[in-house]
Amino acid sequence: MEATRRTFLQAGAALASAGFSRSPTIAAEKNFQWQNGQSPWPMCLDTATLSKDVPLEKKVDVVAHSEFDAIEPWDRELAAYEETGQSLKELGASIRGKGLFVPSVIGLWGSLGNTKEDFESRLEEYHTRLRMIRDIGAEHVQIIPDLKKRETFTKDVGAWCYRRISEIALNEYGLKTGIIFLNAVPELKTMSDAVDVGMMSGWPDPKIIPDTYHNFHGGTETNALRMLNPEAIAIFQFADSPQGLERQDTWCDEKRVLPGDGILPLVEQLKILYEIGYTGCVSLELYNPIYRKREPREFLKEAHQKTLGVIKQAVPHA
Repeated sequence: MEATRRTFLQAGAALASAGFSRSPTIAAEKNFQWQNGQSPWPMCLDTATLSKDVPLEKKVDVVAHSEFDAIEPWDRELAAYEETGQSLKELGASIRGKGLFVPSVIGLWGSLGNTKEDFESRLEEYHTRLRMIRDIGAEHVQIIPDLKKRETFTKDVGAWCYRRISEIALNEYGLKTGIIFLNAVPELKTMSDAVDVGMMSGWPDPKIIPDTYHNFHGGTETNALRMLNPEAIAIFQFADSPQGLERQDTWCDEKRVLPGDGILPLVEQLKILYEIGYTGCVSLELYNPIYRKREPREFLKEAHQKTLGVIKQAVPHA
């Protein structure tokens, strides 16, 4: 448990040893590696931002012609692609050949189970998904509760499931795992809930997946990010919440809006990520049906500009 606690909690000494500082003057001396020197983070696109009617291979082409650095597909897209008789390993090679990479895949639905028996009964399903996620070349797999049974999810069983699935993912498929928290899951609605599950699991490399939208609607305060070890963040999901939408405890993901078009303190959250030394992906995640109706390339041009615009406000100029 103590080793797990150190994985999540960020100590000042760790920052110093990594070469990061809370001083903007010193930080500005660092060279940014992404977006032509404008961002310390790769910019990623969650593929569900685009219409479900667009096949995965088409989404790969669209993202490759945009200025995003990475792509985050869904497991259902991987399954649909394989059902056409095509190879995910070859698609993964094509993604890399186009200059993109896959930081994570969404996800192992129900793998944070409500009972150990439920978890064990779905092992064959989990193995199939993990194999697909490995084949496309992902680094992380997102670990998700059973949304049909979200009212009875408990952290103690969730922690047991998280350790068990993490062992399988790493030892058999070479994948790291990240815990998703969702505002509509009563016992897993805040960042601290996800940290609890990771710490209770005893897994030596626990990670969570903060999401600016779920942070707000679940009640996670912005400054909570300061307590995280950056290595405990698998990926950082990014979206804004529209003016007039109060905090919700039910599904409202379809109301996500482009960064800067809403009310969330996105700049402040990115400033904290920069200060603690996070270097993983910032992944744009929009499930808004209005955006899905737009022409994909034209929409991604605006989406990229607005996301990068918020990033540039949050970090010192290179």
